[in-house]
Amino acid sequence: MNSVKVPYGKGFQVAEIPDGLRLYRIEPKDVDGVSDPTSEIIRALENPIGNKGIEELRGMRKIVIVVSDLTRPVPNEIILKVLLEKLKGIDIEESQITVLIGAGLHQPVPKEDYPRVVGSEIIKRVKVISHDAHALDMLHQVGSSSLGTPIWVNKNYLEADGRILVGMIDPHQFAGFSGGAKGLSVGCCGEATIRANHAHLLDPEARLGRIEGNPAREDIDEIGGIVGINLIINVVLNNHKKIVKAFAGHYLKAHRAGVQLSRQLAEVRVRKKADIAIVSSGGYPKDLNLYQAQKGLRNATLTIKEGGIIILCVECKKGAGDKRFVKGMEAGNNPQEVVEAFKSHGFKMGFHKAFLWCHSLLHARVFLVSSGINEELAKILHVKKMSDLQTAINSALNELPQAKVISFLPKANSVIPIN
Repeated sequence: MNSVKVPYGKGFQVAEIPDGLRLYRIEPKDVDGVSDPTSEIIRALENPIGNKGIEELRGMRKIVIVVSDLTRPVPNEIILKVLLEKLKGIDIEESQITVLIGAGLHQPVPKEDYPRVVGSEIIKRVKVISHDAHALDMLHQVGSSSLGTPIWVNKNYLEADGRILVGMIDPHQFAGFSGGAKGLSVGCCGEATIRANHAHLLDPEARLGRIEGNPAREDIDEIGGIVGINLIINVVLNNHKKIVKAFAGHYLKAHRAGVQLSRQLAEVRVRKKADIAIVSSGGYPKDLNLYQAQKGLRNATLTIKEGGIIILCVECKKGAGDKRFVKGMEAGNNPQEVVEAFKSHGFKMGFHKAFLWCHSLLHARVFLVSSGINEELAKILHVKKMSDLQTAINSALNELPQAKVISFLPKANSVIPIN
């Protein structure tokens, strides 16, 4: 018997694989994190890529620092503590600084959760607010991109003359990689902007790991250039959510340097397509809801034979994560009808997740292990709900008695399978 230990929420699900089956692990390369994260952030800021780093902000009157929300495991508190000290070194006081949580189209972060996002010490030192992509009174349009995306930006961002983005670089299913200008172009923009950008997911060049020639990524970067970004600090994390390396400097040049490292860690050759795939998004926070966990399902389809079974093991404490996702799933009686409905109705946010979800279901059946998704919702999602991982594995083997190969993706959101 082979044992599998699958990340699930803040814990694990454990199960046994019968002898005679080949089990292939497909995950980012396992590398050590730095021993001193604070020193690594300092090193990156003191060795900026493509610009003068923190010196770019000298003389600025009002600073905004954008951070990710709880759906990204960015070590915000560590980075912010270093940034505040570095800004103090160029005579910028904490009273001049606002931390803006770039929630994108996620729900705005409630004030009681601010300490979880930035740390309890930070909220005592600087003003912290959350972006709301639907609050039109807090958005201002600054033109359009060359691809026609209307650029609606958070006013707190626009009112600052010094702008810093904090984030992480990780594979992204249609923007190529996260990080860089995405912290602004998605994190701090209005729904109209995000909707127009995400509509490019239908383009065949908008795909996992693709940067150059990817219309979604190029639109994100162009918006960053139009609106303006003084400095980014992005991290690449290992399988244990520890910092491998930090990158600071110009929003394009520093980001691309980080992408090189992220790609080296994320790309994994698939030796043989599997009959069954056991898949996790990597646990908390990437399986906080199904809206986020869907990315792991999408990546897993690259490792499995058509008609195979994907066992998606995701806790989803927050359920589906978006009512529009569920409504999109209700647009058809089967995955093919949902895909056709999305294409015929024009791009709609939330519905796009239903499209991506069903695109995977057209390739493979899905058994869902999730305490946060009930039987009724599982039916709407066109998946078979399982009580636990072992039951799902046994059921999959009963339905595919000729199965010989199982792929195991414990960090599916962060891996790029290469065939």
